[in-house]
Amino acid sequence: MPSLDSGRVYGIQLDDPRSGYVWLQQMTAPNSTTIVLSRLSPQRLGRWIRLESIEFHWLSSAVDPHAIEPALERLHHLITTSIGEGGGIIWLDAVEYLGSRHGFDALMNFVQSVGDAVAGSGWTLILPYNPLAFEATQVARLRREAVSIKIDEFDSSPEESGGSESHSEDDESKAEVSEEDRHEPSEDEVDHETVAVEVEPGLLMLSRIPLASLSRAVLQRRLEQWASMGFDVGELEPVLLEDDRENRYNRYLAYEEKVRRAVECERRIRELESLGFNADATKLRFRIMQLTGLDDVELRLERLLAEAR
Repeated sequence: MPSLDSGRVYGIQLDDPRSGYVWLQQMTAPNSTTIVLSRLSPQRLGRWIRLESIEFHWLSSAVDPHAIEPALERLHHLITTSIGEGGGIIWLDAVEYLGSRHGFDALMNFVQSVGDAVAGSGWTLILPYNPLAFEATQVARLRREAVSIKIDEFDSSPEESGGSESHSEDDESKAEVSEEDRHEPSEDEVDHETVAVEVEPGLLMLSRIPLASLSRAVLQRRLEQWASMGFDVGELEPVLLEDDRENRYNRYLAYEEKVRRAVECERRIRELESLGFNADATKLRFRIMQLTGLDDVELRLERLLAEAR
């Protein structure tokens, strides 16, 4: 395993940042501190690393004691105040998300500023990211600010990683179901229309859940379906705690609209691939799975397809 120097910023190129958590767990020394800043909710993060061994913050607008607004200034303040004394590792696994949300230049300014703050301290900042989410010139800039290192990536399931909360998410969702929800129909019992899917390969567009049927259990199942497709469902997970059914439904509809746009974009991305734009297609596909920057993705697809035709 590579040795890490304190006072430096490192980058790790991973297809999925979660694949680095086994390594991070092993790098957690008894007398040091590990701070994890993640887009994963505490429930999901606990399946990959022992939460009692780290300090963690969930990058989310959710009302949760572990949540922190994913604004660059808030993250900068958190990091700079955390490195005032002692030493350890800060792991920030939301590089792609922050770049998409705030723009790449703002992300680089943030990385440079935090890097200056870390320099000379006992802390090491690690930025795992997927290089396919960025342009080649952007990856080069990231590598200049965050020295690229390689780690051993273990093929471990969440249960094997030793997370203290490795019990199933089905158990968690059952625990969250209120007395009201126990009397509501499950998704299997609801007389939905059949799930609508594309005939050709690609993402699925699931049928809309009626307001009367959107219990927490039904919504949990829908989140699992979207997550299995690869969508980032972190934005919608807090809705499981929403007591007001109408508010729950409105937030579900807003998220579903993003999914609908992403599914349509994916169809056009496949068209782009068939025309030989493989590199562009890979980058755009990664962005739509985060469900951010969809306006930009749609404009770029329109331009590229117009040029190709």
